Amino acid sequence: MGAFILRKAGAALIVVFLASVLVFVGVRAIPGDPALAYAAEDRDPKVLADIREKYGLDDPLPVQYVRWVGLALQGDLGTDTRGLPVAETIVTRIPLTLELTFLAMLIGTVIGITAGVIAAVRRGKASDYAATSVALLGLSVPHFWLGLLMIIVFAVNLNWLPASGYVPFREDPVENLKHMLMPAIVLGTGLSAVLMRQMRSAMLDSLGADYVRTARAKGLSEWSIVGRHALRNSLITVTTVIGLQLGALISGAVVTEQIFGIAGFGRLTVDSIAQRDYALLQGVVLVVAVGYVIVNLLVDVAYSLINPRIRVAGTSN
Repeated sequence: MGAFILRKAGAALIVVFLASVLVFVGVRAIPGDPALAYAAEDRDPKVLADIREKYGLDDPLPVQYVRWVGLALQGDLGTDTRGLPVAETIVTRIPLTLELTFLAMLIGTVIGITAGVIAAVRRGKASDYAATSVALLGLSVPHFWLGLLMIIVFAVNLNWLPASGYVPFREDPVENLKHMLMPAIVLGTGLSAVLMRQMRSAMLDSLGADYVRTARAKGLSEWSIVGRHALRNSLITVTTVIGLQLGALISGAVVTEQIFGIAGFGRLTVDSIAQRDYALLQGVVLVVAVGYVIVNLLVDVAYSLINPRIRVAGTSN
């Protein structure tokens, strides 16, 4: 198990390195002069020259990259156009998006897995057709349209939930959940639809396997077969899908946070692009890339625990 984790961690470090190169080069490829963004309204050539010297913008790109990575490893992602440390700005914003993503994943996972199991067990029946139809609807409806519809229905017409804003959990847990419920549902619908379809397909394969027929021949109850045998093997595929869907959740959070007025990581990304804040955009994209790699590493470890055969096969190569 230790060798398996070390090998996966080594591969993850390579991916992080490549991601950092792409982030650095991609941000530098954006049209415009970073010095102008730092100078704000001041276009004096001497001021621009001082800014370029201060931030090393005239140095060769490899030198800039090495300096940026060296500082990033120490937790220093530079300063934004307001003169504030990028790392501190990210730390203040990221908890909101993490909470939103966690709630969305919780809602999407519970609904998707439950609906997928029911659809597979009751294949060809009304519940199967209903779950499949709802999943197709969830994949088809855009986040912005669903978010606006929920605001009109539940915030404006029924006045059950607040339309926008955010209240920290430590200040008022109830108000926090009220503010986060609609955004989490909007963000979790797409995930639940994907998981439902994947879970249904994986469960149908498992229910048709030889070990399930053997379990039925031994006289085990249907729910024991489903819960103890078919479900565990089906979760391997679903666990992988959950990790891969993290990118979709992050991109969906950008739109969702804008709709519901949540000043989280997604909104910070949009603001950094609009303000042409190169240092902030660079730090935000790097953190997202590293987070995505870490989550997928955890997913690899998780489904190796669900199915030890993966771990054994991996160590034998």
